[in-house]
Amino acid sequence: MIFTRKMPTTDKSLSKELVTDGWLKIKEPKNLFTAISASVPFMFLNAVLPIFISLQFYKPLRIISASHSMSMTLNLLDILLFITAAFVLLIVHELTHMLLIPNFIKSDKTSWGITLNGGFVATTEKISKIRFMMISVMPYFLLSIIFSIILGACNVLNNTLVALIVVNAMASSVDVLNLFLILFQTPKNSYIINNGFETYFK
Repeated sequence: MIFTRKMPTTDKSLSKELVTDGWLKIKEPKNLFTAISASVPFMFLNAVLPIFISLQFYKPLRIISASHSMSMTLNLLDILLFITAAFVLLIVHELTHMLLIPNFIKSDKTSWGITLNGGFVATTEKISKIRFMMISVMPYFLLSIIFSIILGACNVLNNTLVALIVVNAMASSVDVLNLFLILFQTPKNSYIINNGFETYFK
């Protein structure tokens, strides 16, 4: 596992080697900007379920939903605390991806880091389709769905936690886009190799 401050780019020599070995490239966005643009619908769709779950447990949110209005007073400390919490959430989000990558601790093909564009985990390890989909969707499922249920059941949800849950859900939009790209473009028992902004299957 390698820490880097620069998001890995596509290794053209690896791409050529994969094609030579019979790997096929999926149709996908060519860079981060187009990936984010293509995932915008998922930003809103991802938020629906955690908001619905939170509505079942958190009474103030039900009142806001019923009245279609809200009033909130924020001071500088609140803003700083929220930014800090969002940063910690970003790290946890990426670590959740990383923990599911095979042999991630010893792997010299796996890297992670934080840039101005956000956090990332990248690997060129060969991964089964089902595991790749789990890696893609787990931060959304765990941090925005399971946690909202647990926190709600424990009666500890508040405005800040609900906001963080929804932020994570929306930030998972590219992950969910990747899930659907792999789900519909690759065979059932295939393997996946990701190389920068190129994804191959066999």
